[in-house]
Amino acid sequence: MSLQAALARANELGAVGRYFDAHEALETFWMKATGNEKILIQGLIQVAAGLHRLKHDSKKTTGAFYLLDRGLEKLTRTKSLLVPDTLIALEKALKKIRLSGKAPDGLAFGLITRSRGALDIEH
Repeated sequence: MSLQAALARANELGAVGRYFDAHEALETFWMKATGNEKILIQGLIQVAAGLHRLKHDSKKTTGAFYLLDRGLEKLTRTKSLLVPDTLIALEKALKKIRLSGKAPDGLAFGLITRSRGALDIEH
């Protein structure tokens, strides 16, 4: 499975509000990834986990916001792997979520890798 395929699957799940399932789908790829690919996936896992927490208990924002912030920090550290506009769009969406204090019913993460072939990991 390629990094882009893993991101696409998480995107599908996030778009329908299945943040926990997106987290789980990414974990399979994360366990075999290395280097910046592993950091990128870990960042998106944290974002998905933060959205899951926020969706299920919007009164406890501290832990959810912590995960969103840490996840975004990791995604930013690995931005060279991503098409820049896709990360910028996700960052804007996460800022709006933080301001509202509520997770949307669905969020398509929308991340796209710059080079698909170089990031493939055999399963």
